[in-house]
Amino acid sequence: MKTLLITLALLFGTTTVTTAQSLNEFQWKSRLVILFTPDPGDPLFQEQMRLLYGQHEEFQTRRVTFISVTPGGKFENTGRFLNESFSEQYYEKFSPNQYEFTMVLVGLDSNEKYRAANRLTPASVLLSLIDGMPIRERELLQGTGVKSLIDDNKQQTIPAGKRRDH
Repeated sequence: MKTLLITLALLFGTTTVTTAQSLNEFQWKSRLVILFTPDPGDPLFQEQMRLLYGQHEEFQTRRVTFISVTPGGKFENTGRFLNESFSEQYYEKFSPNQYEFTMVLVGLDSNEKYRAANRLTPASVLLSLIDGMPIRERELLQGTGVKSLIDDNKQQTIPAGKRRDH
C-alpha cells in the first residue's frame, strides 16, 4: 500500500483530481482519463498508472486530467480517489464493471472516446487518439498545443504531435 501511495503521489501530482468535481466542470477545459479500479492495489491499475506516468508531460501538453475512481468512493481518504457521491456519478455515466479495472478517455466535449476494460493500454495509444481529435488538430494548427524547447540559447516551438521524441 505504501508503494502505491508513493507511486500515485509521484505519478500525477499536478494532473490528478484531488478534490471531487462534477464531470460538467471539465467540459471544454480538460480531457479526462478516468481510471476505475476495484482497489488501489489492483495490478492492472498500478501498471496502467506506471505506463501513463512515462508520458506525463505529453498528457499535460494535451490538457489531460487523470481521475481515479473506486466503487462507493472507497479510499477517498487517500486524497487520490473521488468521494462517494462523485464516484457514483462517474459509475452511473460510464457504467464500468465495479469488479474490474476500466480506463475511459473522455474528450473536451465530455463524450467517451475510448474504453479499455481489464487490459493495459500504452500511453502512445491514448496520445495518438487525442492527437486525432478535431479539437486537438485545431489546437496544433493554432499553436495552442505546442511546447517550447530551449536548445543552445535559442527558443524553438515545435508542435507536440510533430516532435520525434514519441
